[in-house]
Amino acid sequence: MADPKKPRPAFAPWDRRELPGAFTVEETARRVGHYKWVEMRLFETLGGWVATVPELDVKMRLGTHCYKHAWHSELWHKRLPELREMNPERLTQPANDELVAFMDALAQPEAPDQTIEKLVGVYRVLIPHKIAAYTYHLNNTSTITDAPTIRSLKLVLNDEFEDWRDGEMLIQSLLESEEEVRRAADHQARLELLMIKAGGVAGPGSIGSMDVAAVPA
Repeated sequence: MADPKKPRPAFAPWDRRELPGAFTVEETARRVGHYKWVEMRLFETLGGWVATVPELDVKMRLGTHCYKHAWHSELWHKRLPELREMNPERLTQPANDELVAFMDALAQPEAPDQTIEKLVGVYRVLIPHKIAAYTYHLNNTSTITDAPTIRSLKLVLNDEFEDWRDGEMLIQSLLESEEEVRRAADHQARLELLMIKAGGVAGPGSIGSMDVAAVPA
């Protein structure tokens, strides 16, 4: 007969999960605050472009995507108070000044003839980096203690992959000459260098590496 007073393990013998995830409560809150800031900035940027982009198909797609990012920001905002008694506004901030510089450069193409640069910055640079950071976070969570965060990450990642596909198809439909291909590549390279300096959307350690690669000035 089993001894009811004998301590039992947290999980059944066939369940090999570990209770804690890789991130502390404070680290999770810090990352989520950075995510919220990026999502809101992206919402504002895409929303501003909708009025000026001349291509109707691009305008419609940006209008759809920008409100997804507003919703993502709300998701992250709701996660912050649940993590601990923390001030969501204090935590809603960029990872560092370099990330602010990146987002400023992302939003810089404003002229009607710069649709290629707009799309490249979002769909070939920022969203892939967001997917990488969110995936890393998801892979280092605990299915027991981080269940709400896991759900938010999965919902957001589903949107990000769909938008990434849409954006890449739009870019390919716009690249019709060697000059346009060079414009796209040059703009992507400039933004990638800025993102490297920032260390990713959540700063150094966004995808696990704690060192920002040295980038020449």
